[in-house]
Amino acid sequence: MKFTTSKCRVLIKFLPFWLFVCLFELAGCIHYDLMSPYGARVMPVWIVGIVMSIASLLQAVLEVPAGILLDRYGYKRLLKVTIIAFIASAVCLLWSLNVWTYLLTSVVSCFGWLFFAPGVNAYTISHSSKNTAGTFISFRDVFRSIGVVISSMLLAFSLIVPVRAVATAVITIMLISLLLLSFSPYDVGSVNNEKKLKSQNYYIKRQYIHRVVKSIKKLNPAAVMLLISGLCSSIFYALIWFVVPLLIANHAVAGYMSWSLGIFDLAIILVGSILGKIADYFNKEKLVFWGLLIFSIAGIFIGFNLNLIFLLFGFLAAVGDEMTKIALWIWLNDLEKNHDDDGLISGVVQLFEQLGWVIGPVVGGFLYTSIGAKYTIMIGGIFILISWLFYCFRVNKKYKKVDLLYSSIDKMPMRVRSKH
Repeated sequence: MKFTTSKCRVLIKFLPFWLFVCLFELAGCIHYDLMSPYGARVMPVWIVGIVMSIASLLQAVLEVPAGILLDRYGYKRLLKVTIIAFIASAVCLLWSLNVWTYLLTSVVSCFGWLFFAPGVNAYTISHSSKNTAGTFISFRDVFRSIGVVISSMLLAFSLIVPVRAVATAVITIMLISLLLLSFSPYDVGSVNNEKKLKSQNYYIKRQYIHRVVKSIKKLNPAAVMLLISGLCSSIFYALIWFVVPLLIANHAVAGYMSWSLGIFDLAIILVGSILGKIADYFNKEKLVFWGLLIFSIAGIFIGFNLNLIFLLFGFLAAVGDEMTKIALWIWLNDLEKNHDDDGLISGVVQLFEQLGWVIGPVVGGFLYTSIGAKYTIMIGGIFILISWLFYCFRVNKKYKKVDLLYSSIDKMPMRVRSKH
């Protein structure tokens, strides 16, 4: 990220908030990463998958009410509530780990995650101007990713220390994040009627189904592919986050494999801006084609190399995923001339991604015990392959003149795009 005077001002003025985002993500991911191995200590793995899926489903069901509450009571206030909820979930683990404390921490933690993403997104957009919205989003993504990467590096260590020590660490980090949030600038109003980004995904609009369907049809094939690729990629990542912690807990892989959970975010930190520039210059349809293909191939083979090669395939998978997502959002923006339904489409995409985190743990819980870790992860890659095959069918049907393999590259004028 190239720093300018305006970016430095945003960084310094909102530094307590950026550190809050990083620490919350750090503590929250430590907690979530341990859910599958902790659950496997007290119940069968397939039941653990169901429990994790129910927690994600509960969060998905409550997302719309959460958006209403955020608008009514303020973003910063409810972000404090979400920290307290996460502290409460960690307190459950201060007692001995058993079925009941595991179930309780799983349910309570979903309330901890509930207001975090929409609250952070709304807070950052409400404080930004049209000229600085991209800067705010960039800092948000970078600091969240830093928290994820650090939590992944600590996973192997977290599994060998007592549960109470982990719970104490999570509580401590959350308390520090609460203090940092208190020093962050106050809310400046609701973002409901503001339009600072072309595709704002901070808010799930409450709309009737017929309008959702109408908007998706109008923005085909980009809108449909955003939904399908978002669902399939979330299933893939959910399987990774379910299986890898179990492998590390069972000493089936080396401790450095915990880094694999952070390689996806690390890849975005390193090449995200480069991919954004590439998407501005190159043909979007081709980028989606190659992005999904790279993602699917890396996803299928990643499970058969549970060593340092896993990190390479993980990096390639993340690059393919990000390339696909950026190209699809730019394509969507080009199709939607008035941008009246961007928030609506963003909300539906977010819902489909959440459904992927509902499906993934259930699939992982049953497959892990029956066919093993390698083939379970491979099936996650097959979901991506299915989305690629669907895309090939859609493109061939709607864009018969496009030769994805051999046609020349069409350059597009350089435009500033936000990473979604």
